[in-house]
Amino acid sequence: MSRKRIGELLVERRAITQAQLEAGLQAQKRTRQRLGVTLIQQGVISEVQLAQVLGQSLGLATVDLTQVQVDWSAVHMLRARFCESHELFPFAIEGKGTPNKKLMVALSDPLNHNAMEEIEFTTGLKVAPYVSTHSQIRAAVLRYYHKVSDTEAAARAPVSVATGSVRLAPEPDEPPMVMGEEIISASNPLPPGTPDPALEKFIAERQSQAKARKKSGAGVAKDLDFLFGGGGEEDPVEKLERRFWALMRIMARKGLITREEFLKEVDGEE
Repeated sequence: MSRKRIGELLVERRAITQAQLEAGLQAQKRTRQRLGVTLIQQGVISEVQLAQVLGQSLGLATVDLTQVQVDWSAVHMLRARFCESHELFPFAIEGKGTPNKKLMVALSDPLNHNAMEEIEFTTGLKVAPYVSTHSQIRAAVLRYYHKVSDTEAAARAPVSVATGSVRLAPEPDEPPMVMGEEIISASNPLPPGTPDPALEKFIAERQSQAKARKKSGAGVAKDLDFLFGGGGEEDPVEKLERRFWALMRIMARKGLITREEFLKEVDGEE
């Protein structure tokens, strides 16, 4: 199945019109919120309708997180920040005690394949995706990761679980998130979890520079190895360095580190 975007699916299912989608995308550029939340704010579609349409379009089941018994072993498999950035919540483990067990994950954006691939990579479990509403996922993250009461979690969720009403102002410390669309510009940094090819290339260049500096002083090290009988095995420091640079490239590829964070940690630059 080709990877379509949420807006395209909604138009195909006639849940919204092309004109409503275009208006939503324009508004999304200003609010820097997920497309689904933007459409709900505009009154074009409700949270429940959005989840139902996505589930029907993709052949996925929907889940009401207010009615399920959450399994803590599933919650502990993912970090709170990851769940918040990708707007998802792990609520159970399917097939416990069997070799084919799966992590059951509620997503407001079931087209977020990158997040599901990351979950499978880090947990070693296949993902069983379910569609849920933005507010239910947000409330569940607050309740189970931040130990916020059910009442307060519902109140703090950007979209109310009970009424479906929307609070226009985002959380002050909540990173801007875009659902199904990417908005990248000089004034708008990459959303969390977005690969950064430029940073990956920059890290590779820094590694080459470090190798060149080390090579310039390798003559003395070789002489010492000869005198003291060393050099038969790989230097453990070199092995650690190689692993360090590989880890930095992987983090850049997965959007887990910014250029500023890299420079601050490696060079001590502010």
